[in-house]
Amino acid sequence: MKNLESAGLLWSFPDGSQAHESMPLSRGVDGTLSLRLPAARLRESGAIALLITPPFGHAEKGEAGWWFSPYGYYGEWDRDDGRFRPGRDRMNMPMFGWATPRGAWLAVIESLRLYPRMVVEARGGDYSVSCELGEELCRNPYEDFEIVFHPFPAGTGYATLARRYRELQLARGAVRPLHERAAVNPALAYATAAPEIRIRQAWKPVPSPVPHQQPENEPPIHVAVTFDRVRDISRALRAAGVEKAELCLVGWNVGGHDGRWPQAFPAESLLGGDEGLREAIRAVQDDGYQIVPHGNFRDGYEIADSWDAEWTVKTPDGLPDFDPGHGWGGGVPYYVCPQRAYERFATKDIPRMAAFGFRGVGYFDCVSIVEAPRCHDSRHPCSRADSARWWGHCADVARRELGGFASEGAMDHFAGSLDSVLYASWDTPPQIEGGNPGGGGLASRHVPIVQLVYGGIWLQNPFTLTVNATVRDRYWLLKLLEYGGRPTFYFHSKFLIGTNNWTAQGDLSCATDADLAASVAKIRECCDIWRPFARLQFEFMDGHERLAPGVFLTTWGDGTRLVTNYGQEPFSFEGRPVAPMDFLLS
Repeated sequence: MKNLESAGLLWSFPDGSQAHESMPLSRGVDGTLSLRLPAARLRESGAIALLITPPFGHAEKGEAGWWFSPYGYYGEWDRDDGRFRPGRDRMNMPMFGWATPRGAWLAVIESLRLYPRMVVEARGGDYSVSCELGEELCRNPYEDFEIVFHPFPAGTGYATLARRYRELQLARGAVRPLHERAAVNPALAYATAAPEIRIRQAWKPVPSPVPHQQPENEPPIHVAVTFDRVRDISRALRAAGVEKAELCLVGWNVGGHDGRWPQAFPAESLLGGDEGLREAIRAVQDDGYQIVPHGNFRDGYEIADSWDAEWTVKTPDGLPDFDPGHGWGGGVPYYVCPQRAYERFATKDIPRMAAFGFRGVGYFDCVSIVEAPRCHDSRHPCSRADSARWWGHCADVARRELGGFASEGAMDHFAGSLDSVLYASWDTPPQIEGGNPGGGGLASRHVPIVQLVYGGIWLQNPFTLTVNATVRDRYWLLKLLEYGGRPTFYFHSKFLIGTNNWTAQGDLSCATDADLAASVAKIRECCDIWRPFARLQFEFMDGHERLAPGVFLTTWGDGTRLVTNYGQEPFSFEGRPVAPMDFLLS
């Protein structure tokens, strides 16, 4: 019989050998069990990986229960073999949970939070749920490691565990409810009732044919939406009766989208230049809408007028770090050290954006969908925790100068700095249900863990494919509602060369007046459907469960309930019918 007070530790070493160890857990007065490893112990171990399996982290195929990852991957104990281990960006929140007939557990990594992984493994029907520290955390821990296991009775649902993590975040002051922040921030209050409408204005070829750009070899800029056309979009929205909207200009900056970061100014001359930008901002605001910039203080290009390898993230070898797999509009993207991003760019450029008149929840790319980097430059060394704090300082500038801060994903390394998230998850329910390799052969569906934790704290769009929801299959509109999302639209979302990308379908266009009218009609359609849901942006999502195959119930803190039916047959909820591919809000 397993000792329920000791965890199993599996150390892995560079020569391929492994060592097992049993380590007692400490019991807290609240019933939690915890394990703590000093940073020195990790460094001195010589290990390149450590797998920690609590004694209650075991299940057998056929048992009742489930597991979830913080990104929303969900599985039951129903497979013979497989291994789930988050890959891209590791884990967005340092927590995960599972339930067996013996009880449910929420694992919360309280220190060394950036970035362990959870591991769920099945071998011959025997399951284990573990926490893994990789080579970096074993060899270079920036603080002691501590994981705390919170117990719950058998039969507890995943929503209850997610709520516990939200309660912990609120109690420690990491985040504040949206309604509190909006009460003293008119720009944020406006955004909670306004769809986000992103307008991609200009861009260079992506992938770039010129990886190392200078002004003399810069590829041509494609212009899709001038500043004058932005004014047309705004007028069309107003004429269609769209009451509120927050327009985000993407590629307004010199060189277009991802053209010359961290250089933003002057505004791209092919769009109308600085004066055209000012006039567009005034016109949009005169129509009653908010308008914000798309910015970036993570990526830098050699074509920037401020280019200096000194401000880049450095590898352990002291070399500038860059993304070898992408050539964006500006060419090879180098990573800007978060400390230098704050000191040299955010503090200078964001106030300048505000001076043009931008006001609302300003968007700054990437920083909440990727890991905070380590920088080895002796002039600005940063651990991952340091980098997250510096990014948070950049967000503070945006909040102060513009009224709010938004970014791309839902990693909570600076959760208290986020007001809105473009994509809460990069993966989608159909991918997982279809056997997405990211599920390791063990995941069976997606559940709204991010929304159960941060609904009522962040505005969020659930998936890449819930952008332009009313242009796509109705499935995506239902997912937007089920996950408590804020409607998000994109004019000219497709810009990558080729079709194997998330922007290839469901686009909005304003190339002609007929295109603009059709696009605005789709925006108005979504706004009309979403209107009774807007107030729920201030409510915590408190419950989510599957009522039947393809039928889900979402509940909010004020008692609101939503049934979404993705099936082919009507579903009866408390005597009320829910038609196929439809919803019932009560």
